[in-house]
Amino acid sequence: MFWGRRVCLQVGLTHVGGVIVGSPMKKGISGGERKRLCVAMELLTKPSLLFLDEPTSGLDSVTALSLCKLLRRLATSRTCTVVCTIHQPQAKIFNLFDQLLLLNRGSIVYQGQAQGALEFFDRSGFPCPAFENPADHFLDVITPNMNDSVESLLEKEAALQRHYTPPAVEHLLDTPKPLVLPRDVTPWRTQFRVLLRRSLKETWRKRNTTLVLLAQTVVMAVLIGTVFLRIGTSQSSVTRRQPVLFFTVINQPPAPAYHVSAYFLAKITAETLSQLPAPILFSCIVYFLVGFQPIAAKFFIFTAFMVLCSLSATSLALAVSAIARTTDMSVTILPMALEVCRLFGGFFLSPANIPMYFKWLNALSYVQYTYVGISLNELHDLQLYCTPSQINKQTGSCPTTTGEQTIASLGLDYISIGGCAGDLIGYIIFCRLIAYLGVRFIKY
Repeated sequence: MFWGRRVCLQVGLTHVGGVIVGSPMKKGISGGERKRLCVAMELLTKPSLLFLDEPTSGLDSVTALSLCKLLRRLATSRTCTVVCTIHQPQAKIFNLFDQLLLLNRGSIVYQGQAQGALEFFDRSGFPCPAFENPADHFLDVITPNMNDSVESLLEKEAALQRHYTPPAVEHLLDTPKPLVLPRDVTPWRTQFRVLLRRSLKETWRKRNTTLVLLAQTVVMAVLIGTVFLRIGTSQSSVTRRQPVLFFTVINQPPAPAYHVSAYFLAKITAETLSQLPAPILFSCIVYFLVGFQPIAAKFFIFTAFMVLCSLSATSLALAVSAIARTTDMSVTILPMALEVCRLFGGFFLSPANIPMYFKWLNALSYVQYTYVGISLNELHDLQLYCTPSQINKQTGSCPTTTGEQTIASLGLDYISIGGCAGDLIGYIIFCRLIAYLGVRFIKY
């Protein structure tokens, strides 16, 4: 934490330490402060070499000069080499650079002391006029003009090449130096604690989104509960019970796709904590409105499956977003993956009737494990009754009297409730492991 404050002091960000970065929709720090924040983030790891790609782009002249003075101060006050590309800097910014590398169509035109470039262009026949910005003059010379003839361009290139002497750097290649990789500046536990606190703060700042999600959950739960209000335990409830069980499963949406180790674990921990209220609230409303078995153990098992289902959907979204190359690709793949999970969820097609060549898709459907799990939970020990009109006239008895008969008729007796819960937990771990490996090793 001390080093972080010191870096903020170096880059001049202490006065905005409590201000959010902001977004196009929400005001935050200024553009110049954003640029300095990017530099500060790199300095946190104490780099010996800092690469910056056009750090002054999009900044006004005052802010650009302030940022370049900061980079100059970093380069002279500590053992950090700053390398940056820059286009058409003002004269004051140009004078801050020690070394200069000019490129034209991928070839080196000049490399050496920044102040020595004036003499080089003077010797080459292109002196810099008085009171003109040297950087603008250099670019005007090396950039082809549409009005120039081919002969004049060739003469210009020949003059520059004739007077350019590459710096002697070959001797540096003959001096081997051992590569020493720096150890982590901060212990893993401290990184996790700080990142978790930051993720929780970020979640709290988005509490309006969470409240909207909870409101949406309440509306959907009340709608489902009133449509299937008090289904009872008659024979007709058998055909109504399974649709509502399946609909409660597919109503658990994944969290948004997320644009290592400590960061990843802290991020998913905060997201998981913020995700728990919605499925719990949904379960409390739907379970009692629909009229499932009024047994405490069954209610808590139902709620646990709703939580696992929500976490599974989020884990699938996390895995897809981590391995997809672009946001467009993840937006295309994720809905397709969710539809496959629903198709093989066990409601439209019994797992026992799925063709062998599609068994692997059935095994990858978290919807199946949730649907079968809550079905077994609800149907076990369920006693059904018949109205006089529903009694089988030939046998004089009810067609279905227990939930176990329904389980057998639906082909759901191939797994236990514990097996469904275990498969969901394994599914969550597997998807999040894929997501971690994608974040850790896939570079785009």
